[in-house]
Amino acid sequence: MTQLPERINVMKVITYDVPSVVESLKDMEVDNIDLDAILYYIEEWAHEDFGGVSGLIFQDEDGNEL
Repeated sequence: MTQLPERINVMKVITYDVPSVVESLKDMEVDNIDLDAILYYIEEWAHEDFGGVSGLIFQDEDGNEL
């Protein structure tokens, strides 16, 4: 009998363009646009885009967790 894996990871990726996010935040008149503010809004949008799935992992373009 073939040994089964412990886990199977299923991923869906949505890429958010940071300059576009910054422009959206400026349009929303958000003050102090820094990485924390950007991540806050992307997290909200990602939860909407993923249908409220929890446990999302946020990484930069090099795969480093944010």
